[in-house]
Amino acid sequence: MKNQLKLVALMRPHWRWWLLSLTLGTLTLASIMGLLTVSGWFITASALAGLQLASAGSFNYFGPAALIRFFAISRTAGRYFERLSSHNAILLLLQQLRLWFMQRFLASAFRPSSRSADLLQRLITDIDRLDQWPLRLVAPLFWTCLISSAWLVALWLWQPQLAQLALFYVLGLLLVPVLALFLGYKGACSLVKLASKRRQELVEPLSALTMLQLHQGWTAAEQQWLHTEQQYQQLLWRQQLLELSCQFLLLSGLALMSFHLLITALALVAEQQISVAALVAMLMSTFALPELWLPLASLYRHLADSAMAKQRLNQIQPEAETGTYCQLTGPITLELQQLSAAYPGALQRTMAVDCSLKAGDLLWLQGPSGVGKSTLLSTLAGWLTPASGRVLVNGQDLQLYSSFTQRQHIGLLSQQVSLFNMTLAANLRLARAQASDKELYQALADVQLTDWLTALPQGLETPLGEYGVAVSGGQARRIALARLLLQNCSILLLDEPLVGLDSSTIQKLLSALRQRCQQQILIIASHQPLATEASSHQLRLKLL
Repeated sequence: MKNQLKLVALMRPHWRWWLLSLTLGTLTLASIMGLLTVSGWFITASALAGLQLASAGSFNYFGPAALIRFFAISRTAGRYFERLSSHNAILLLLQQLRLWFMQRFLASAFRPSSRSADLLQRLITDIDRLDQWPLRLVAPLFWTCLISSAWLVALWLWQPQLAQLALFYVLGLLLVPVLALFLGYKGACSLVKLASKRRQELVEPLSALTMLQLHQGWTAAEQQWLHTEQQYQQLLWRQQLLELSCQFLLLSGLALMSFHLLITALALVAEQQISVAALVAMLMSTFALPELWLPLASLYRHLADSAMAKQRLNQIQPEAETGTYCQLTGPITLELQQLSAAYPGALQRTMAVDCSLKAGDLLWLQGPSGVGKSTLLSTLAGWLTPASGRVLVNGQDLQLYSSFTQRQHIGLLSQQVSLFNMTLAANLRLARAQASDKELYQALADVQLTDWLTALPQGLETPLGEYGVAVSGGQARRIALARLLLQNCSILLLDEPLVGLDSSTIQKLLSALRQRCQQQILIIASHQPLATEASSHQLRLKLL
């Protein structure tokens, strides 16, 4: 499907980091094998040279010793920088995932709900599992196939007879992860589902602990969780037993291959086709193979974890489009009839509000912190159902319009702004991907950021850092406001947009907003007492 999560597509923008990680991992594993091989040959050859006094003085100790040092240093450095590059690649992938979800929800009917905490937990858990695919599935399989193939080729060039024997065992070893995948994949998927069910059955009763105890429902919830926990532990034990069995088969196969190669190579030594030192070097190279092959024992489990995480994330679907009216035409009007707002389950709600606005009007919502200004704006945005009264847009109830129409014509700037680890231009174009640079400059000018933008060496291509750490709180809020202006909504709802600004900047910003929003309804919630123009509407809220 078009809107489904595709990890390969998200990894593609940072493919150089993944290539660097795979290359450094290959260098590390090759260095481990080279270190064992050269060390085995060097120790044996040195001992044999020492037994023969005639050749002891002519034996070259320096070349192999330097090669051993090179492999030791490259193994350590390669492992260190491979960890750095792979973790950076994973962090970049998580950043892309975050942007993918944000863009998906911005373009859909997703809105806050009573299950937002559960949704957040699912996102955290499943996104965390997605690093199983590149780090514990793709990379180990790539390294095993590449290094083992190179080892077989080197063995073939040295002694084809030994290479044929080793190839037979390698093909047999490949059957072990395939068998594990066949036997354990469904169980690993069930383990992921049980883990989610186990967490849900633990967290949800705890959130209602008092009510469950009052109504004697806690014992039943506890028994249900214990039953699920028992199923989870039994399945986990079977999965661990399967993984240990696969590790045993892999180690047994490698040990048997080493023994068979040793027996075959001894005959070649007796025929003087190879030296004793070369025999030891070949045998030592096989001792590096377990580090390549043992991670494949858990391949099926990591595949199940990543596949289930991807499936569960794709199942998080935005709300279906509802509403009778799919279009909003003509001059915009907004009418509030005895409107009172409150979150579900709240003890208090805002006072009933009556107001009628048309295009070009400005409404000030004033009142102290906690009086319900943000709640009222969320209701006007369609996020909350009115506690009482009605919200009419062009004479029709707001809830009768489709979610897409509401998002298209109503824009809300909340107090918590979201900026991403992208450039300034990319953050602004989240509102409108086709916006030109000229439109971006104008939007930033309207929010009084022209001087700041001019001082930036990279201009619109300036990275804002994760969560917008590269800019101040006031700048972040105005960047988010500029992004909202680019949406060209008919109704703009601004929640405390003036926090952290000096009086001069406030007046310039308000003047620019009034000039830009002449064909829009502008509603600004602020706890600050401001000198406003006579033509603007004012409402002072209080709680009931």
